[in-house]
Amino acid sequence: MTQLAHDISVEPPARKLKVCHIVASAEGGRWMVEQLRDLRDVYGCEVLAVVGGESGGLIDSLRANNIPYHVENFSFGSVRTILNLPFTILRQARLFRRERVDVVQSHLFFSMVVTRFAGWLADVPVRLSMYASPFHLQAPLSFWVDRATCWMDSMLIPTCQLTMDLCREMGVKDERMAMIYYGPDESRFDPVKFETARIREEYGWPTDTPLVGQIAFFYAKLPKSRWIPECMHERGVKGFDDTVRAAPYILEEIPNAKILLIGSAWGEPGQEHLDYVKELVRSLNLEDSVVFTGYRADANEVLKALDVAVQASLVECLGGTIEALLMERPTVATRVGGLVDTVRDGETGILVEPSNPRDLARGIVQMLRSGEQGHAMGRAGRKLMLERFTLRSTAKNLFEVYTRLRSKRRGGYNLLLSFWRMLLAIPVFAYLTGRY
Repeated sequence: MTQLAHDISVEPPARKLKVCHIVASAEGGRWMVEQLRDLRDVYGCEVLAVVGGESGGLIDSLRANNIPYHVENFSFGSVRTILNLPFTILRQARLFRRERVDVVQSHLFFSMVVTRFAGWLADVPVRLSMYASPFHLQAPLSFWVDRATCWMDSMLIPTCQLTMDLCREMGVKDERMAMIYYGPDESRFDPVKFETARIREEYGWPTDTPLVGQIAFFYAKLPKSRWIPECMHERGVKGFDDTVRAAPYILEEIPNAKILLIGSAWGEPGQEHLDYVKELVRSLNLEDSVVFTGYRADANEVLKALDVAVQASLVECLGGTIEALLMERPTVATRVGGLVDTVRDGETGILVEPSNPRDLARGIVQMLRSGEQGHAMGRAGRKLMLERFTLRSTAKNLFEVYTRLRSKRRGGYNLLLSFWRMLLAIPVFAYLTGRY
């Protein structure tokens, strides 16, 4: 396994590296913008992005940071879109050739598939896939597609230990992997720098009211499908309904506690799930104790106000645990995905079983009653996050991978090689389409 430490000394390349990140979305993706910004501002890379839409929060963020971008359609949810995929791949390959990028790095499953073919066909010198979540490797069909196409990459970048293990199950050797965490900009999460949100005052609660909070988007409830991990069938990925079902057990022990569900819906399907969770609160007569705050721009200050930060996900990479621990919050998380990398049970937080409201309540009550021990875990969590889970570490480790792989691969964009790869790609793509 190649695990890169944040203090590795990296010599700059002889010329600027040109780096292109690809993500099949126009929303979210702050991590991609922050990575590109630091790769440009700290390491002198020339950067650009390829995104999945004309407008959205991600587009606004790219513009605010003066990062150029191109728009592409990454959809392949129907026979028609599958048949259009070769044209999408060719457009991407032409873009890479025209821009003469040194490194292409994709982040989400749909963009991974397109980018692998396009980067390989164009003969981009360094081709990388960075796994935003172990989600698609935990579903049978997308696991198979990833295994069938990952050989086109120069290297894979798992972002938690579970993803690393799943890549090994695909047959990927350790020397073709570098585990690099998605670290947020640590300057945005400093308990000394930021004020505490006046949540209790806003809602008219006493100053000693125990606050439990979960910060996340409300994503759609997912259907039964071989594209979906079995544990996610007919469920929302963030486990908000488990948090609601845990509330009665929490209130039995600590009647004056308030549970805050902080976040907005991700599109119309997300709104449907948000409405479902609200109805669940009403059906359990929890309106006085479970509060939907909606989107909060001051999430770091809200975190500072919480007595316990919760991540109840069913499938996850790192979720919001890094941000909570950077703010030194006592944290309770489910024992899934990369949450076990950040929340070390009894050391930096408390781990509970997923899809188990009673165990979730047990962990929350234990943390609420832990006093100084809980605050000590929060401080230990911040220390660990600053050592291994920051944007500074992420950008430095990515740049080290880029320069090392680029130095090994002289040249690139060989027209003859692209021609032969095009001939090989036709039966490969036909086979994958047939299997799909």
